[in-house]
Amino acid sequence: MFKIFKIFRLLIPFESLTITTSLTFSEVLQRLDEVVTPPKLFRITLPFGPPPAKPYEGTISGNTFKINRITIGRHLVLPIIKGNIDSQPFGCSIRIKMILHKVVLGFLILWLWTTGSIGMFSLFAWFVEPSVGPIFLPILGMFLFGWLLCLIPFKIEAKAATKFLSILLT
Repeated sequence: MFKIFKIFRLLIPFESLTITTSLTFSEVLQRLDEVVTPPKLFRITLPFGPPPAKPYEGTISGNTFKINRITIGRHLVLPIIKGNIDSQPFGCSIRIKMILHKVVLGFLILWLWTTGSIGMFSLFAWFVEPSVGPIFLPILGMFLFGWLLCLIPFKIEAKAATKFLSILLT
């Protein structure tokens, strides 16, 4: 059962992890503050210009934070990183969840639901009447393309963010 759950988690754009550190609560907040800038409605970063002073933007309030990486140009499948800092007797435990932006997630669900349902309907129609032809192949290909278009960049960015935060907070 656990292997099935682990495989399923690889197939969705979602990550969660817990980082345990010997840093105190105030040290964790200070390190986060060193790499997070307040969010801007419009941020212009040019590929040939200087890199941003801080690599992440977002908010830190109390024992929670919500950040995302600052990129050059538009990158819609960047993970939104939500974290909760819990004080422990000998340090802190930081619970982190990485998810897609709500608008991107809504579009992805709409895309996958539409192409998947039309593709399955076409597949069943082909089983009933083979003269229809395998029209389901390009439709299910669109389903697979949309899913991989979000999943692969999300997983790459989530892995990079996990590495960055692990180094920063240990």
